[in-house]
Amino acid sequence: MSAHQTDDGTKPRSPTATEGEVVENTIAAFGYEPAYRRVLGKAAGICIVIALAAPLGAIMVSGSYQIIFAGYWGLSWGWIIPNIMMIPQVIAVAELCSSMPVNGGFYWWAAALAPARSSRAFAFITGWFNALAVATSLAAFAYSIAVGMSQTMTIATDGRYVGTLAEVMGMSMGIATVWALVMLLRLETINIIMMVTAAFLFLSCLGFIIALPITHSQLNMPFTTAANVFGSFQNSSDWPQTGIAVPFCFYAVLFVNSTWTSPAYVAEETRDAAREAPRAIVESFAWTSILGLGVCLVFAFCINDLDAAINDPTGYPLFTVLTNHWGQAPTSACLIISIIFATIGGSGFLLTMSTQVAAFARDGGLPYSPVLSRVHKRTSMPMNAGLLLLGLTYLFLLLALNEDASDIVYSMASISSLIIWITPTALRLFAGDRWVPGPFYTGRYSWYIHLVAVLASSYFLITRCIPPSADTPPVNVVVVLVVLVVSIAAYFFASKNFPGLDLEALEAWRHENRHTVNGADFAQVLRQSAPERPSAEGSSRELSPGEGPSREGSRREGNSKQRDD
Repeated sequence: MSAHQTDDGTKPRSPTATEGEVVENTIAAFGYEPAYRRVLGKAAGICIVIALAAPLGAIMVSGSYQIIFAGYWGLSWGWIIPNIMMIPQVIAVAELCSSMPVNGGFYWWAAALAPARSSRAFAFITGWFNALAVATSLAAFAYSIAVGMSQTMTIATDGRYVGTLAEVMGMSMGIATVWALVMLLRLETINIIMMVTAAFLFLSCLGFIIALPITHSQLNMPFTTAANVFGSFQNSSDWPQTGIAVPFCFYAVLFVNSTWTSPAYVAEETRDAAREAPRAIVESFAWTSILGLGVCLVFAFCINDLDAAINDPTGYPLFTVLTNHWGQAPTSACLIISIIFATIGGSGFLLTMSTQVAAFARDGGLPYSPVLSRVHKRTSMPMNAGLLLLGLTYLFLLLALNEDASDIVYSMASISSLIIWITPTALRLFAGDRWVPGPFYTGRYSWYIHLVAVLASSYFLITRCIPPSADTPPVNVVVVLVVLVVSIAAYFFASKNFPGLDLEALEAWRHENRHTVNGADFAQVLRQSAPERPSAEGSSRELSPGEGPSREGSRREGNSKQRDD
């Protein structure tokens, strides 16, 4: 049966309005059986991103990059510039998600946009690399929360407790285990948890932005001048070259503001995903960028002794700044509450990562794929895929025993993510008619936006491979290369039974959904992508010659059938 026909051989119906919700048919059109309950919306997508990013805590952990490599300049322009550079990538990913709203995300888009003869190779290699890469990202996020927890315990005990590398690694593994336990809850419950967590973290950022300057003023401490905050560049790192120090101060942004892709990974759980998911991507990036900028600037204006911050013995100067202003007990109380919420919110990261692994297993790309792709009926969660990622996360966290643990773990997550982001974005440039825009589309500017996105991401990728000092071996690059080599080797030795994407269904979907031609502008695309309104007699208007069918009219009516456990 063709993927774009229903069981009775008729063409799929338009999306059906059910209690105000749009039922998606895209997954069925791609040849898959819908397996997730669509309970998320744009607000949920934004909340997941904020809950994962936890801007205040994440900046306090990673802000040492900005201070050591660029001083005040790092806390101002070191946040502003990389976020501006990331905007084309955000728009490009939003377009990809709108076009093909599937949980497979980047690996799936790469396979769909690659030439047919190489689609299978792209699907398998990027799928394997993505599965291993998301484990490094999970390790990095768990490690960052563990570092915050360790620093909070140090502050609470007035320095009597200082976490060792092994203890921080153990905390990281414990945090990842908590995330796995949260996945036992229903998706609807996790949706509520993400919203509550995001609300608290959002308000905590606003509270910090207001409270720290007030305390600073009450202590009769002078504020740093704007001329210094925006104009004083001070490189105190082991790399004296400014050309290396500047991209190093960007790394905090690459780590903190990297979760904006999350709505794309839960597209199959999102209502009207072709519209709501890309909006969530763009808006969540904007919110985390603005909140992060507020946090960075407040810290910059309230740091009077930059040299003391640079030489902070803990290695996390922003924690010291907070303690000096608020005192030991209030700072400890605030941080403990924030860490609890950040830990709970981090469970959404395991959810968004496991859906990608389950999507790859659904295509037959992993050993025991039928088991790993299974979606639990009660929870609407890919629990087996989550357990696999938990084991891989434990493995990558062993690298935390290295003295340069933080840079190794964080940079692995950044490097692997950048490689995954670049792949489908670059393929989009050469996709030709394999690219079918969705409702979120920038028209004639789309190709150029993707080009700039590839160039900016390539710059981040190249500079992120530089070790933190000239004497430090590039362990992060070695680990990422090993992961890439394993992915390529797996294709040549273990992909015999891997079918890849259903290219016949994909081409049928393209034929049904092409709604733009050469020279079409954005307004034409928007008009053609809008759902058709039936007449009073229940019949749709006739299409004029040369006008493509509505994108909405090509989707199969969703159903509530779930895969059982």
